[in-house]
Amino acid sequence: MDPNALTHRLVLIATATIAIILIVFALDSAQGLLAPVLAAVVLGVVLAPFADGLERLKIPSAVSALLIMATFLAIACMIFIIIEPTISGAIRNAPVIWQELRTLFDTVRGAVDGVQEIQETVTEALGDGDETAGEAAAVPIPNVMDALSYGPSVLGGILIFVGTLYFFLATRHDVYARLSRFVPILTESLLRQAEARVSRYFLAISIVNACFGAIVMVAMSILGMPQPVMWGMAAFLLNFLLYLGPAMVASSLLLVGVIVFDGAMSVAPMAIYILFNMIEAQFVTPTFVGRHMALNPLMVFLSLVFWLWLWGPIGGLVAIPLLVWARFILSKGNDTDVPEPTPHDDA
Repeated sequence: MDPNALTHRLVLIATATIAIILIVFALDSAQGLLAPVLAAVVLGVVLAPFADGLERLKIPSAVSALLIMATFLAIACMIFIIIEPTISGAIRNAPVIWQELRTLFDTVRGAVDGVQEIQETVTEALGDGDETAGEAAAVPIPNVMDALSYGPSVLGGILIFVGTLYFFLATRHDVYARLSRFVPILTESLLRQAEARVSRYFLAISIVNACFGAIVMVAMSILGMPQPVMWGMAAFLLNFLLYLGPAMVASSLLLVGVIVFDGAMSVAPMAIYILFNMIEAQFVTPTFVGRHMALNPLMVFLSLVFWLWLWGPIGGLVAIPLLVWARFILSKGNDTDVPEPTPHDDA
């Protein structure tokens, strides 16, 4: 190979690596602004078919965006109304839950006394173990004012999300047209086809999550858990929040299980849910979504890991839609299974 060509290639690789590092740093630093914006755009792409359907009924884009926003907020409020009694009940029963958990922890701790004794022996051998442990344990506990200090940032993120979602739905055709002028390869037709591909992904994952929620509902009903419909709904909705959502459901099942059941049966609901979730997450979803969207399951997993590491729960929500969108764009729209969209006049 020509030394000049090799040097040029190494320079390109180094430049691309630095650019990627800077982009990741920027995404992490501007999370408070970019995360709600990107989440709103992804949700807008998912809801785009509904906006197109309303526009075909001769409803103006601004009105259709408002109707979709109102429907989305109404569904969110309905879900909150359904789960609020359960949350309030858990708060009222917090002392009972804590006592049951203490009994469970005491049982587990009794089984590992030998390990604890070894740990104490090692700590004494290292010296100054008590002082070090005391310093490490002196972790400040957040108070009410610390919790309230997050209020403005959370409210700001919600306002950014709602505003971006509305204006994206109302003006996305203009956004695509203007974006195609700045980046010629991103034609409006290609962006519309990528939008349809992401919507198909969301439909696929929604079917998987709906079946998973139904299975969890039946299992909880057989076990005798209270409100099995609510558990099925929680499994369905929180499964969109990959990893963290299932962890929240599993923790809730453990808390309710120690109240409803006695002994080993108290962990049965959580254990059964984790078993079903492992089957769904490790086999069903990667295979079904990967094949349906022509994605490598490894790329699906790595995308989830990266965005969860970068943005946490919001990253988990946008990871796969972004992967589907980016993969289609990078392929330059060579697929022909998505119908050509109807062109729109520029504003």
